[in-house]
Amino acid sequence: MLVDSHAHLEAVEDLEGALVRAKDAGVEKIVTIGTSLASSKKTIEIADSPSSVRLRSGLRGAKENFPEIYATVGLHPKDTREELKRLHYNDILKQLRSLVSASDKVVAIGECGLDYYERETGNNKQSLRFSQTAGLKQETSEKNKKYQRELFGAQIRLAAELKLPLVIHCRNGWSEIFELITNVKNYSSSETGGRIEKFSTRFARKARRASSNNKLRGVFHSWTGNWDDAKRALDLGFYISFSGIVTFQNAREIQEVARKIPFDRMLVETDSPFLAPDPVRGSKNEPKNVKIVAQFIAGIRNQTVDEVSSKTSANARKLFNLL
Repeated sequence: MLVDSHAHLEAVEDLEGALVRAKDAGVEKIVTIGTSLASSKKTIEIADSPSSVRLRSGLRGAKENFPEIYATVGLHPKDTREELKRLHYNDILKQLRSLVSASDKVVAIGECGLDYYERETGNNKQSLRFSQTAGLKQETSEKNKKYQRELFGAQIRLAAELKLPLVIHCRNGWSEIFELITNVKNYSSSETGGRIEKFSTRFARKARRASSNNKLRGVFHSWTGNWDDAKRALDLGFYISFSGIVTFQNAREIQEVARKIPFDRMLVETDSPFLAPDPVRGSKNEPKNVKIVAQFIAGIRNQTVDEVSSKTSANARKLFNLL
């Protein structure tokens, strides 16, 4: 049995076929991830009724032929600015809260976090959000960083209040991301928390009360940090999830983390349809390829594939409270 702990099913081509192939490969559960208010609604639709949702070619298969699907709701750091152009902070938080209550298939808040890099493509900046390369060129502006910090801080507090885990995206914002999480765990105000209080004092106060009574938990998805970063994440009580990046030849630091990490804190994922692992790198990724990630990790840890599959699945069930 395998759990793909992070996929974007609304973006997967031939979703019906991909779900059937995933089930045939031994994938029993998939967590499909929201990155904006609109995509979060789609994740719930897919999780609630995968056999009736129509995407591109449409889904026609019986539900029992698919893995069990769960959903998350949240704002990816690269989506925060656009959402803030449309909506007030309070409205964003209200909509996220409403989405959580819309379905019992919602198991986490996220994908949220900090992403401080972009790359240049011709005269245009192209987000590295789902890039399979490491061509990091130009830093994100201070204004965009501020937007990201504010909404990430809000989502941390929302997760604490609702007793849900966080799904965290981090690209070159490690120090700040650990600081923001620590501030909530220590029930104190941060720079971000102070800004949020201006817009929603009652919400921030309630969230801090909730966080004082509940252990904040979550997962750093598609890990790209080094071992020192990993130790800080582990010390905070978080899980670490590995995507196809861990299989890349130049991913030495990530592979070191995969070798050293405690077995009970590891998850595996595909981040489909992005980040396809070697040897299918460059193709459209899909959930069945989580087996390739598990096989690679088993090899570098000198464990069996069954051991990695079983333990990472148990870890995902525990973190997300999957039935």
